[in-house]
Amino acid sequence: MKNISFFSLLLFCLAALQLHADASQQEDALRAFISSRKKGEISSGTFKARNIGDMVASSLAAKNSSAVSHKAADKIRALPGQPQGVDFDQYGGYVTVDQKNGRALFYYFVEAPSGAAEKPLVLWLNGGPGCSSLGYGAMQELGPFRVSQDNKTLTKNLNAWNTVANVLFLESPAGVGYSYSNTSSDYNLSGDQRTADDAYIFLLNWLERFPEYKDRAFYISGESFAGHYVPELAATILLHNTYNNRTIVNLKGVLVRSQICML
Repeated sequence: MKNISFFSLLLFCLAALQLHADASQQEDALRAFISSRKKGEISSGTFKARNIGDMVASSLAAKNSSAVSHKAADKIRALPGQPQGVDFDQYGGYVTVDQKNGRALFYYFVEAPSGAAEKPLVLWLNGGPGCSSLGYGAMQELGPFRVSQDNKTLTKNLNAWNTVANVLFLESPAGVGYSYSNTSSDYNLSGDQRTADDAYIFLLNWLERFPEYKDRAFYISGESFAGHYVPELAATILLHNTYNNRTIVNLKGVLVRSQICML
């Protein structure tokens, strides 16, 4: 027990140090990661920013006039069994990330009860691979509700992250949770890079649906195998910001929580 307690304390201290790390150090580490990735891709005759450029363009071209109506349609009036006194807006729906294959990712989004217009946007990714960000992250960890023991009603989570931020839960990659593809072979082709590419395309389309968040401070967070997803997506965002010579996504930082099983 003493060893476990010490180990838990050590993890807590490391997490605290990470949270208080200078933002420039995080950026330097990500830029070094981007540089290493870019060199490898250039040597093989490809460049990642160009590789998914066509997918980004075609995906954004399909949204345009429908973005506002999609947002209205995605608004959740009430979840089944939710408690009284819910004082924040919540949304859920699909964003298509590959028109040709019919690949679409499901999201659940909860705004802050107060000051939502000033609070940052946080993306949460569960790991696994294969863990649902809705079933785990939203309903068992940091979301605004907890599933009651009767499995029919919800209770409020007093430690919900949306008290300090607007939180976006993404089911990723396709095949996880409610996310899907109309091309079954997609499920055998998932990997860290395509997961990051799809998440990036999702994010750009989602921001068209919720344009008030386009310039908002943005953070990526996750746990377990999302230790791969988070830095890959962060690197993709910074790469495209650099490639386009402008801030497309206003990334400010990342947070990864590890899960360790002790036998």
